Amino acid sequence: MANSKGLALVYGAKGTITLYTPAGVALTSGAITTIESYDATHEADVEQIKNGAGEVVAQVAANERISLSVTFIPSASTFAQAKLAAGLPAVNGYATIASSDDIDVGVVTAGQAINSIDGNYVYSGGGSVKFTSSGKVMVTVTLTKYLDATALTGNASTFTL
Repeated sequence: MANSKGLALVYGAKGTITLYTPAGVALTSGAITTIESYDATHEADVEQIKNGAGEVVAQVAANERISLSVTFIPSASTFAQAKLAAGLPAVNGYATIASSDDIDVGVVTAGQAINSIDGNYVYSGGGSVKFTSSGKVMVTVTLTKYLDATALTGNASTFTL
């Protein structure tokens, strides 16, 4: 484990990821602990209101969210489980991030769980699995967590239409 002298640092990509099918079935028997990186982006749908002179006089924001790109090495206690970890969930599946450094994004009140990187995220597709002839396999998934308490959650029910 690394340590720091002189300054306290937020260091590394701590935490776990568990991928789920839309029905809530985990792809592996345990959480994946070999996270290489997180890339969190704070987003919202924003509309700017302009006056007759074309100057912005108001701004309306909705659907505040965290878009999280997570890259990890598929790993598990057995090779069969590690191969499952290299798979991607179906669209409308979800992922749970746990035990990260618990950084808040889009903070309304510090420590508010919904704004933490930890939590359930919706998977809308677009994941990738990178294979090389001389190295580790890398999986990248892009996930979304909506920050309004009444918005869609990663583990929401899925319905057949």
